Amino acid sequence: MRRRNDTREAGGVAITHDSRVPTFFVDREYETRRLEEAVRGKQSLMICGPAGIGKTALALKVIRGLPKDFAARCLYLRGVKDLQDLLCQLIRALYVVKDPTLRQELHKEGVSVRTFEAWLKALSTSRLKGTLYRIVEQGDYRVFLDHLPPLTHATAKVMKELFWMRNTPVHIVVSDAVEHRIDQFSHFFYWGERERLALQPLPAGAALELVESCIERFGLARLDLSDFREEVLELSKQIPGAIVKMSMLAADPRYQYESRIKIKSVYIDYLMSGHNLSLPGTKLSGM
Repeated sequence: MRRRNDTREAGGVAITHDSRVPTFFVDREYETRRLEEAVRGKQSLMICGPAGIGKTALALKVIRGLPKDFAARCLYLRGVKDLQDLLCQLIRALYVVKDPTLRQELHKEGVSVRTFEAWLKALSTSRLKGTLYRIVEQGDYRVFLDHLPPLTHATAKVMKELFWMRNTPVHIVVSDAVEHRIDQFSHFFYWGERERLALQPLPAGAALELVESCIERFGLARLDLSDFREEVLELSKQIPGAIVKMSMLAADPRYQYESRIKIKSVYIDYLMSGHNLSLPGTKLSGM
């Protein structure tokens, strides 16, 4: 039996995701190229769009597509709690990729593998910032920050220091489900359209291609798929994460009646899981 969570490396930083959700990536050639150009050209970028649109998948695809030594300099952080956690995670990531400046500093202080975490947790915020700034000035890093909490002025100041004064680009992955989050980042960093990469729903052809991949991956072809494709495309609003998760639910016998898929139940339970893709006048059928 496969474990629910699977840990893999992205830019030298371990990330955890739900291994029950396969990674599907269709279309997005323009977005992939633009983000890769920003990473290579040391340009900070805000990746935004609604939940499930594929922001995280895009960031990880670009990082994993880079040459190994380059990818190791992309520090991917997910779920930062506050300023202290941000600083600790960044220094921990630099330790994982064996940054020579950090290793030299640790050697001078007699810090070993066994004592590193205790040393890190004992540092004050000012010491953490000083250590981080010294390291990135000597290196050539890119920072990816995914699922950030609301920004404080102190956190924003560190981020601005990184990419304005320390020549370290910061790529922020942020959901625009709450509009003020986009406004907040724009206010702090004065980002215009050139510094934003807004992901849109998939084109109709790509969305249908994704539906077909899900049908094959989740073994749905054995069922009566009358109207299933059309309904999934309509209810998902062609958002890739919604297509994948609704297809996963459809594969569960609880959402099947004889050979038909109870698409209304699938959709309602998908929304109950914390997503909100409903539109006024959306037609639900397929019970």
